[in-house]
Amino acid sequence: MVQSRITRQSLLLLIAVALAALMDGLDGSIVNIALPLIAAEFGTDTGSVSWTVIVYLLMVAGTILIFGNIASRGQVKKILITGFTIFTAASLVCGFSVSLPMLIIARLVQGLGAAMIIACAPIICVKFMPPQILGLSFGVLTAATSVGFAVGPAVGGFLTHYLSWHWIFFINIPIGIFAVLYCLLVIPKETAKEDVPFDWIGAGLLFAVMASGVYVLERLPHLGWMNPQIIGFTLLFAAVLLAFCIIEIKSPHPLVNIRVFTRFRVNAVIISFFIIQIVYCGLLYLLPFYLTNSVRADSLTSGFYLLIPPLVTAILSVPISRLSDRTGRRSLFMTASCICLVLISIAFAVIKPEWGVLPLLLSLLLMGLSIGFVSGPGSGRIVEVMPDGEQELGSTLMMTCVYCGGVVGTALYAAVFTLLTADGGQILSFAELPPELFLSGFHLTMAAGILISAAAVILSAVVPDRKSA
Repeated sequence: MVQSRITRQSLLLLIAVALAALMDGLDGSIVNIALPLIAAEFGTDTGSVSWTVIVYLLMVAGTILIFGNIASRGQVKKILITGFTIFTAASLVCGFSVSLPMLIIARLVQGLGAAMIIACAPIICVKFMPPQILGLSFGVLTAATSVGFAVGPAVGGFLTHYLSWHWIFFINIPIGIFAVLYCLLVIPKETAKEDVPFDWIGAGLLFAVMASGVYVLERLPHLGWMNPQIIGFTLLFAAVLLAFCIIEIKSPHPLVNIRVFTRFRVNAVIISFFIIQIVYCGLLYLLPFYLTNSVRADSLTSGFYLLIPPLVTAILSVPISRLSDRTGRRSLFMTASCICLVLISIAFAVIKPEWGVLPLLLSLLLMGLSIGFVSGPGSGRIVEVMPDGEQELGSTLMMTCVYCGGVVGTALYAAVFTLLTADGGQILSFAELPPELFLSGFHLTMAAGILISAAAVILSAVVPDRKSA
């Protein structure tokens, strides 16, 4: 059994990680609830106002690996503080926005700051924490994100109801100022690594890869496969991905050492972790529609139901992560997470409203447990299976999986559900779907999730834990 002990310095650093994750989780859920009010104030449609979310995701996905590379060169403190500063300043501009274009540009800059913060948080866990509490570190990161995600809708609803939508951005300012001052005091100074040339070409291509990929996945459910935008950006994604791989293989100082993906252990663990994010976020996307269409729950009741998974995750992720550190059995917990998702997908593939709330509540509890199982142990596994010297890349890849998995899961489940509920080839809006057709599409989409989750179980189980010294 591995002994783990938390020092005062480790505790202070865990608070910094929690601050970063809390801001990320809070902003990730607080904005959506205000979109109808923002659209009404600026006199625009839902498609246009959704760009306030899309540009944020594009910037985060496109730059997180770039900032992770810069931070790993001995620049964690500088990048993290710069990220908090940019995020806070952009939040101020968001709050004072007087037009939709102004708000979208401010959100783009806010996404840049968020990418810096998100890239640095896991690197702090790897670089400054003892290996014996690696799982705990990532568990704290996940717990804080879950708390932010869980309270975001409630806080956003309160602020928009009693003040205005502007305050969902103003609330970031005191948190951001405190975070900057706190990180100035507690993040250790580093000696910058030797002056290795930065791979600017690789960085540009990587941004193009991630941004074009996220754009396709985000817009696919709305536009369909045959839309010229989707076709064009898919071809762009394929072209820049090929160019990126060629450049990185030839570069003496690559931005991302893609040779790590020639190792089966690395691929198996990352893919299983990625699948977990896909299935979980796909479930979160479809569940509100099930609650509204089949259960006939109002928005307030649906919101309370959907609070259950993140709250369970927030409560359990830290103790589960500590247990994985002590036992060294991270593969066991990650595989258990995959099995939970298989069981959840089976439950939702057959569930019926007339069964009552108990099966629904048990499934939602199991959803929270699934992420609680994987938060620390799964993140720690990705770092452990990376070759020597690439552990910080592993931590950044983990966060990339979380963000891109969310986009892929939403787009995939939306596309499958839309295909299954098309009436004679005609796509029906949600309001036009008969309850029977909706439930049939919901069940079949969840059945597809069973197969995806089963693949994650196999990939996770075949890779053993690294033996501790």
